[in-house]
Parts: sequence; C-alpha cells; structure tokens
Amino acid sequence: MSYKSERFYKDILTNEQFFIAVKDKKIVKHMYRDRPYFCFWTRETFATEYLETFDVAYDKIITMDIDRFATYELDDMFDDDDEALVNVTDKAAGHEIKIVEAMNEIMTDLDNIRVREFVQDVAKSDTVYGLTQKGMKHFAVVYDENDNFEQSHFMPVWSLSKRAEKVAEEDFDAFELIDVEGEVFAEWLDELRDDNRYVAIDVKPGVVGTIVSAQKLANELTF
Repeated sequence: MSYKSERFYKDILTNEQFFIAVKDKKIVKHMYRDRPYFCFWTRETFATEYLETFDVAYDKIITMDIDRFATYELDDMFDDDDEALVNVTDKAAGHEIKIVEAMNEIMTDLDNIRVREFVQDVAKSDTVYGLTQKGMKHFAVVYDENDNFEQSHFMPVWSLSKRAEKVAEEDFDAFELIDVEGEVFAEWLDELRDDNRYVAIDVKPGVVGTIVSAQKLANELTF
C-alpha cells in the first residue's frame, strides 16, 4: 500500500508542516532494524511522546514549514538515498520513507491542490491580486537574482487579499498591490503562456510556495 494513503501524508498536505527534534544542531535519529534513521513527526505530541518515553536527549523540537524546507533545506541536508521514519512512537514503528523522493511527491501533490483551490477561489470572487510597479497597471513579473532557473522569473498572484497584503508588506515593499477581474487575468496569463513564463500562486512570506508554468494554470482556468 502506498504511503500516500497514510495519515502522516495527509497531515502534511493539510497542515503544511512537520516536526523534528535536534541535538547539537543535528536531527535526532532512531535505530530501526540495526540502522539509524532520521526522525520526523507530523504532530508535536508524537515527537514529545517518543522523546520522553525513550529518554532521548534533545535540545529542542523545531517546526518545519514544508515550503521553506523544500526550498531551502532539502537539497543541502539530505542525499537521494537518505531515509527517515515518520511518526515513530513507543507504540508505532513509524513509516519508512526516502526523504527526497517523499518530499518531492508531497510538493507535487500540494502544487496540484493549490492550483485547483486558486482556480475555485478566483471563480467565486472574480478577483485576482498581484503586484505592480508604481504608476503601472499590469501585474509585475519578479525574479530571484540568486537563481538561474526558468522558475526564477515569475508573476506572483493571490486569490485572497489578506494573503497578498501580508507577503507584499514583508517581501515586496517597492511594489503596490492591485487587483483585476478574472477575465483580465486570464488574458495576461495567455501572454505569459506564450512567453513560457511561470506564476507563483498564493505564495507565503519569504516567497515560498507553489510556482507553476502559466500553461499549467491556464489549462485549469474555468473563466
């Protein structure tokens, strides 16, 4: 049975976070079948239960946002063959996963979920929020000057004003926040698609989250 049907997988998709325990800046490991495994938990109570029951020394439990982890930590911390036990407790052996593979699958599923939710929200409100340079009337395309990937150039858009305002204040103070009707956005999206550009959907502060091709988003639009 695929671990995608397991509760831990659904927990991460729903809460977009997980927990690790660290000791001396290293992730706590658990011996299982005579091998050491990294430990992750989808609920802090599971982590506490395990650490206290087995009297495991640790400095602190850290909450990891899935987007920040996948963007900034995953490639630096783990190799493709590194394995982990998820939700190991005194009562459960946990789920054995390959960290990089599992996280990539989680992010792919999250991207698909977010695209569907974005389209549904915009269809209801007929409003899309984005950034513009002062004096302009078109959503801006921004880029990460530290990356050289195609996805580094993208148009950030949001389906809810509160999400947009928070990120705009923290990460894009040189831009203004504006909104347009869904039909107008669809026209702009066609231009992006023709130029093989990307769209960042409802990204979080720190500009982390789902970035998809304009083509993929356009294929899902219902307006």
